[in-house]
Amino acid sequence: MNEIPYASALPFPVLSALILVPLLTAAFVRSLKHARYVYSIGLGGAALELVLAVLVVARFERHTSALQLVERVPLFGTFAYHVGVDGISVLFLPLTALLALLVILHAQVASKERPGHYLAAIFCLQATLMGAFVALDLLLFWAFAALELVPGTLLVRSWGTGPGRHTAARRYAALNAMGVLLVLAGALVLGRATGGRFSLDALVDMPAPAKAQSLAFWLFVLGFAVRIPLFPFHGWLPPVMAEGPVVGVSVFLVGAKLGVYGLLRFVVPVLPVAAHRHGSILAILGVVGMLYGALLALVQTNLRRLVAFACLTHTGAVLVGLSALNVEGLSGALLVTLNVGLSAAGLYFVAGFLHRRLGSTEIERAARLSHHAPLLSFTFLLVGLSTIGMPGTSGFEAEHLVVVGALGARHGIMAIAVGLGSLLGAAYLLRYFQRAFLASAASAPGSPATETKSTRGKSVRDLGPRELVIAGAVGALIVGLGLFSHPLLEVVDGSVRAMSTRLEHAKPHSSLVMHGEGAP
Repeated sequence: MNEIPYASALPFPVLSALILVPLLTAAFVRSLKHARYVYSIGLGGAALELVLAVLVVARFERHTSALQLVERVPLFGTFAYHVGVDGISVLFLPLTALLALLVILHAQVASKERPGHYLAAIFCLQATLMGAFVALDLLLFWAFAALELVPGTLLVRSWGTGPGRHTAARRYAALNAMGVLLVLAGALVLGRATGGRFSLDALVDMPAPAKAQSLAFWLFVLGFAVRIPLFPFHGWLPPVMAEGPVVGVSVFLVGAKLGVYGLLRFVVPVLPVAAHRHGSILAILGVVGMLYGALLALVQTNLRRLVAFACLTHTGAVLVGLSALNVEGLSGALLVTLNVGLSAAGLYFVAGFLHRRLGSTEIERAARLSHHAPLLSFTFLLVGLSTIGMPGTSGFEAEHLVVVGALGARHGIMAIAVGLGSLLGAAYLLRYFQRAFLASAASAPGSPATETKSTRGKSVRDLGPRELVIAGAVGALIVGLGLFSHPLLEVVDGSVRAMSTRLEHAKPHSSLVMHGEGAP
């Protein structure tokens, strides 16, 4: 894999800056006492981070598979601080930066308890995600993924909204720690098979023997399955979404899909023989999880739990795209991941707006919200339509590419399953919209015969100025990327095509494997 150092594009190491800026901002805001200054500094730090992330995309050279803005500092042995971006990773940076900025803006509206400590945890979480997205060394990626558990657990335990937040935090920490240990085991297996190599370029250029690839593949898949989450390793997600902060860690967990990114970055390209051998099993697990999540989402009355189960549906579509191992499927999987990051996070922002007004996101607490809060209602509908791939939204091209990729790989049943998942997605989202935003309290099943106190005593206020900024930013990106998806495809095309070519060469019938390279 070719590398382009950062000095050829920028006079400073911008990727390291993306990790350091949130850490320095976290240390600063934690020392402040006055909430007004905390939020002002927090917003400034988050805005600077977004500017840096946009700068990375602006300086990114399209139509090439080379690793760009690379920084490499040897530390000890074969381990190095090795960071860079390509078409697989670069778009995750502005997405993560934008989500952090919007989370902090929402926190200012919601007036969080101990705002300095809360924003410090948010910034530390952002720093670990940024580090994981730019890491080009497998052990470095693992270190950032492991560190992410610390602020994530703290946010759920200390700023959760439900009585079971401590239990949810323990479950989140325990299950994800198990996943992290499995990923470490896979990395060590891979390192032993390759003579201690952990750098992405070395692992791709000189792949491990096929037997070691299979063992590492399943260790990685089981480890990342917890973080994705993938059925049946999703048990921590609904409690965390329902008991944790309405907006905060939930936005990052569903928005920054670190587990899926791990598959795209270190599993499929590094273990091509194993990907061909076991990819169909991964797709089957994805389809099962897709249908399972959709059916459970259909019976949910709480928006937070509904979105949690909906994530299983979208994850299933990603795995179907990955298993196709062709340009369309891989591109679709990457774009679905990015779209879910935007749209599912958008639904949690809507949940935060509802919770602030009604004290809950349960259907029975809402009635005729479209009458009281039309902008809030429109925001929910627009973001919901994006999650199911409606034409004109950012989800359409992504879902379309997954289906085309599955058909191209002769996975017709998988393609049908993706379409069925979208159909069920429309059912559970429109069902919630109808009951919470359109129906009167008397017509909502299981609700009182009269309007709830929230809507009877006074009108539910519509979106305020800061909330409009959040809703407007998410909505504009959903529509803009839906109508003009070509720039996104240009960014990812070079890296995806290079990955697809390497996968094609690693097919069991190819000369590469027949001559023993990459085989035991």
